[in-house]
Amino acid sequence: MSTERRRARRQATKLWRTRVLRTERVTPRMARITVGGPELADFAGAGTDENVLLYLYETTEGLPDPLTLESARTAMSRNRPYMRSYTIRRHDPSANEIDFDFVLHGDHGPASAWASRAVPGDEVIFVGPSPAYTPDPSAPWHLLIGDETALPAIDAIIRALPGAVVKAFIEVEDAAEEQDLPGVTWVHRNGVPAGSAEPLIKALSAASFGEGQPAVWAAGERSAMQAVRDHLVSCGIERARVRPATYWRLGHAGS
Repeated sequence: MSTERRRARRQATKLWRTRVLRTERVTPRMARITVGGPELADFAGAGTDENVLLYLYETTEGLPDPLTLESARTAMSRNRPYMRSYTIRRHDPSANEIDFDFVLHGDHGPASAWASRAVPGDEVIFVGPSPAYTPDPSAPWHLLIGDETALPAIDAIIRALPGAVVKAFIEVEDAAEEQDLPGVTWVHRNGVPAGSAEPLIKALSAASFGEGQPAVWAAGERSAMQAVRDHLVSCGIERARVRPATYWRLGHAGS
C-alpha cells in the first residue's frame, strides 16, 4: 500500500472574481467570510484540504478588463497583490457559495486585516483551486493534526470520512476557540506561544491509539509540525506516512 500523500487530479487553474455575501465571527479569533455569485457556477470543489490563492489588491484601479489569470500576471509589474493561500471550509455548488475561515490577529498580515474589515459587497479575487488530499480508504484509521490554521482542512477531511475511525488533534488558544466538530481532541495553548510543538506533543503522548499504521495528515507551523512528525515516528508510525504541510512559519509574515 502506498504511503505517499494522495492527491486528487488537478483542475484547470483559473482566476475567480466574486463578492462577499456574508461575514460571521465564528469564535473570538476566527472570522468566516462567505463569497459567491453566478461567477462560481463552474467551480468544481474537490473537498478536504483544497485551497485557493487569494489576490489581495490595495487597489483594483487600472487592472485589466477582463481580469484573467494571464492578464493579472502581466499586470503584476505595476499592481502586485498580496497573495495568501486559504483552505476552502465549505463549497455549496447549488448556491454558488464558498466559505473561507480566517484566523484573526489584528493588522499583522494583509489577509487578517482584510477579513476583519470585510463587508458584504466587497470584491474577492482568487486563483485555484489546488488538488485536494484523498484519504486512503484502506487505512485502518486516520490521524489528523494541526493548529487553528489547519482547522478548515481537518473539518473537510472528517466530513470526507464518514464511518471511518478518525482521531483529530487541533491546537487552539483556549476553550473559546473550540468549534462543533465530531471526534476532535482540542488542545489548548493556555499561554504557550503559537508555533510551539509542546501542546500537541503533550496531547499526542497522552493519547491512546488503535492497532495498525494510520493515514496521517498534519499541517501548521513548519518547525512545530516537524517536531510532531519526529514524535510520531518515535512512537512507531512509519516516517513515510507522516508528511506534514507547512501552513506558516514562525517569524515570517503570514496571513
